[in-house]
Amino acid sequence: MKTSETTRAEKFVVRFPQGMRDAVAQAATASHRSMNAEIIARLQHSLEHCPQQFPRADSAVPHGNEESYLLERFRDLPSGKQQALLALLD
Repeated sequence: MKTSETTRAEKFVVRFPQGMRDAVAQAATASHRSMNAEIIARLQHSLEHCPQQFPRADSAVPHGNEESYLLERFRDLPSGKQQALLALLD
């Protein structure tokens, strides 16, 4: 990237799981790129070759049982959280 492009680039902080930074560094070295360029290249490849939306799993709550599920979850909350939730609903 040129200096003018770098100053206009959007910045985003990423937290890597343990060991991933080293894996990215090794891949970048093998590709003769900086770590940033390696990450960008892999993200671009992923976005270009993967579906726009991943398939959705079935709902965790069977259709028609939403009300009883919410009531059960509400009753399991501590009273302070119940009151906070009720205040949000008002």
